[in-house]
Amino acid sequence: MQKLGKRISSAFISETGTVESALVLIPTVLLFLGVLQIAASVLGRGVAVNSLQGEISREALLGSNQLSQLTDSLGTNLRRIQLPGGGTIIVGSRETSVPRLTPLIISQDKFLTSGIAIDEN
Repeated sequence: MQKLGKRISSAFISETGTVESALVLIPTVLLFLGVLQIAASVLGRGVAVNSLQGEISREALLGSNQLSQLTDSLGTNLRRIQLPGGGTIIVGSRETSVPRLTPLIISQDKFLTSGIAIDEN
């Protein structure tokens, strides 16, 4: 009986430090997930802005309306503003959302991107 008691007490003694490691591990994981979400949001915003500006620049260079029909399927609003001396200013905007990677963010991160280009044709 004493051997069984010694085994149980040695099992509990070998488990020292598990509570302390859990108290350190949980905030560390939360910090990692928070930083991961912030990095993904910043990267997502940069990619969305660059993508939209590229589409609008392509529209200005090609001068066709085929690209306008293609970008309308993505939710891009393109406007052409006529210039007095000829040519147009193309202004585009799109609402973009960044995916949620962690359960720390309650709502979806949505933002409005816009781009501008000048069509001299």
